Amino acid sequence: MPILYHPPGPPPPAPPVPATDDAGAPPVVTWTGAGGQTIRLTDDVSGYLLMPGVRGMELPEFTHYERESGALDGSIITGSRALAREIYLPVYVHGRTRAEAVKRRGRLALAMNPRPPHGGPGVLEVADRSGARRRIIARYVSGMAGDEGTDLAGAYWCTYGITLTAESPYWELDAMRRTWRIEGSPQRWLPLPPLRVRGSNVIGEGMDITNPGSADSWPVWRLRGPMGTGTLMRSRTLGEELVFDRALADGEAVTIDTRPRRKSVRDHNGANAFRHLRRGSRLWPLAPGPNTVDVVLSGAADGTALELEVVPLDVTAIRGDV
Repeated sequence: MPILYHPPGPPPPAPPVPATDDAGAPPVVTWTGAGGQTIRLTDDVSGYLLMPGVRGMELPEFTHYERESGALDGSIITGSRALAREIYLPVYVHGRTRAEAVKRRGRLALAMNPRPPHGGPGVLEVADRSGARRRIIARYVSGMAGDEGTDLAGAYWCTYGITLTAESPYWELDAMRRTWRIEGSPQRWLPLPPLRVRGSNVIGEGMDITNPGSADSWPVWRLRGPMGTGTLMRSRTLGEELVFDRALADGEAVTIDTRPRRKSVRDHNGANAFRHLRRGSRLWPLAPGPNTVDVVLSGAADGTALELEVVPLDVTAIRGDV
């Protein structure tokens, strides 16, 4: 079979660096493979560089659902849904020697491998100059088959046009956690002292919770006893509520996970407690921006707590102050 011959010589000049922002610092883009391999795709010193032509970092594609009338022209949009996101990464890989370049190519291929047991979905992270980070879970689709054409590879370098697909089209921000609990005095709630208990049944009316993302973000709530039956959690912002119809003794807890494809209600032992949601309850999200939430329960005492954990979601990888 023919043998590919690479004449000796220095590596070609690096491709043009993408334009930077007004502070002179381009975003840092990192890929972490399913096996934990981390490769900074914007680190020329380590042999990896993103070239111009990146796609899929901003708004995802949407599909719209329409209803037509037999008597009227046109149609009515009845709903919209964001589609899975496709991301395209033109990557330049190089080394000081042929062996180093080949090693770096192999490392990238191993990190991109989408098949278990050693591969699977990875995480693409974009960090801007302010330190804000956004991540998306994605899988390799194509682009690293290898092409030794003179315009695509040399003795010390190669280029790939890598395509990824993300089942969820939204970028994840850092998780946000908050806790409210009664400690000592039933008249004081932390960490928001202005919130007061009005009688023995009402706590946290008018709670202000800000979602810094630009898309609906789905919280995980944890209720810790003691508390009586009929705990009400209402979003005034969305006009939706859920009611948990079971008392919790001191030391007992229930976790209400509202995340799509993970929705569940489980007690502190991990047992399914979904049946204790009152009929008509909705596992509602936090809307983008300010949210007003009411939490109403009975039987609160020292040790009663409400915990919130939410990963805010954004429609773009880079979003400045608006």
